[in-house]
Amino acid sequence: MIEKTFEIQSIKLAYSGFFELNILHFKHLRYQGGWSKTFSRELFQRGQAVVVLLYDSAEEQVILVEQCRVGAVFNAQTSQNQAQAWLLEPVAGMIDLGESAEEAGIREAQEETGAVIQDLEYICKFYPSPGACNEMLHLYAAEVSANAIAEYAGLESENEDIKVIKLSFNQAKQMLLNAEFNVAATYIALQWLFFQKNTRIKP
Repeated sequence: MIEKTFEIQSIKLAYSGFFELNILHFKHLRYQGGWSKTFSRELFQRGQAVVVLLYDSAEEQVILVEQCRVGAVFNAQTSQNQAQAWLLEPVAGMIDLGESAEEAGIREAQEETGAVIQDLEYICKFYPSPGACNEMLHLYAAEVSANAIAEYAGLESENEDIKVIKLSFNQAKQMLLNAEFNVAATYIALQWLFFQKNTRIKP
């Protein structure tokens, strides 16, 4: 068994704003023995976040949200279609200090869709971009009534301008199979829904 361990030599704060950027100097044991050289990496500090896939099994609909995302704006500015900055994804948001992932998921679902939920089904947690970011996403799902969902939502105080998108199970699954989404959490959540939770849905 290969021992896996590392040593952090220093952590330097490079920027502090809505998020933080740190510079880490560290080393780790190598697979073939001995220590690596001490090297530096920039670390984008985002912390913990929650994602909630909302769906209505009775109406056979998936509820996603669409909004302009800063991570896509930079790439979209160089394309011929600036609409590429608007992404389709499940409800998501940061977990506030002192808040559990479940509490954050319930809060975000109401803020972003108007849905009032109480029970969340845990799916998994994962790093969306571990090469440069410490963010951990906690993924859940919740059954809702699609008819009770708002068409537009979001907190104006957080500059959120959200359009709620309802897709039939068949449409969402076909879009998944056709690789029409471009957000990792959307793929992971829908793959869980169609290939683990409900395997009866046909493309």
